[in-house]
Amino acid sequence: MNTALKWLAAGASALLLAACGASSSSGPEAELVGTYAVKQNGALKELIKIEKQGNRYVMRDKVRTPEWSEPKMQMKPVTREQWARITTDKESTAFVGMASEQLGIFKVPAGWKKNGFQTSTGYFLFYSRGPVEAYKL
Repeated sequence: MNTALKWLAAGASALLLAACGASSSSGPEAELVGTYAVKQNGALKELIKIEKQGNRYVMRDKVRTPEWSEPKMQMKPVTREQWARITTDKESTAFVGMASEQLGIFKVPAGWKKNGFQTSTGYFLFYSRGPVEAYKL
């Protein structure tokens, strides 16, 4: 009985450690956390900020005010299938992306181009009007 309890305790400890490790690990989308600007009249203007809050990612913006908004939407990692639907890119382009139903933020190799859009920074926002070059600050 003593041996069975020791094995049970060891198993529970291993599960607990694995769970802690899994919750603190981040996928590749973690590299998208940060502040992004767009060029407006030749100058960079802060536009969105991606933050990690607990186990989710949220977006804040400065669209209507000079200060950061409250978290506006939850962002989720973009799969290869979603990437192909959003960008129509059928190649094996290396990308990292997060999106909500209204907005996506992507990191691709600098110089990537598709359908007349090209990114020199490797970052772009995608929304209802199409892609926009983004600058990670």
